[in-house]
Amino acid sequence: MTTASTAVQPRTASHRREVTTMKQKLHRLLRLQSAPRHTTLFNGQLLDQKREDVHLVMYRIGLIR
Repeated sequence: MTTASTAVQPRTASHRREVTTMKQKLHRLLRLQSAPRHTTLFNGQLLDQKREDVHLVMYRIGLIR
């Protein structure tokens, strides 16, 4: 059977309603994600500590010599 020989079924009202509902959900989700986020303060001390921890772990497993 080829795609040319298959009949296209008409869209139903429930299908349109389902698509509309999904579009509304996506719009709501995008609006929530684009909300302004709280600003965080830069913590240089924590960054240095994590950097040293990562360096030590990589040295111990042999990735850094």
